[in-house]
Formats: sequence, structure tokens, C-alpha cells
Amino acid sequence: MSTTSTSEPRTGSDQSTQIDLPQNPKDCLACRVVGTAALGGVGIYALNQSRAHAPGSVVGKRIMAGLGVCFLVASALRWTK
Repeated sequence: MSTTSTSEPRTGSDQSTQIDLPQNPKDCLACRVVGTAALGGVGIYALNQSRAHAPGSVVGKRIMAGLGVCFLVASALRWTK
């Protein structure tokens, strides 16, 4: 086992500068539009794959429908927050 202490303060050029960032940064409008459109598009695609006449099992379609709704909710939350 090592007996050296790691709580010693650094001196000289070893100290790094700390940048204070805002606690709740806001995204730019373009980032919000692109993120909302991407999540909404994936949600609509997943809902489209869960149609009654689409190929696949009933359980798989229900999973896709649930994912589609989740992505659409995430899209709405992305736009508002």
C-alpha cells in the first residue's frame, strides 16, 4: 500500500484553470428544431411500422407503437424545455 497523500495542493504550472459554466445552458433555436424534428420523425416512423397491415407479429407492433409514442413525447419535451 502506498502511504503518500493525494490531498496535497498542486503548485506551479500543474494547476488547471476552472471555467464557470452556467447551471442551465439553453440550446440555440437550430439545435431545438433539429432535435425536435429528429425525435418526431423517428416517432412517426415507429408508429407507421405498427400499422395493422404492416408485416410482423402483434407483440412487435405493440412495442413499435409504444416506442413511437415515447419518441413523440420526447420530441414535445425537447421543444418545450
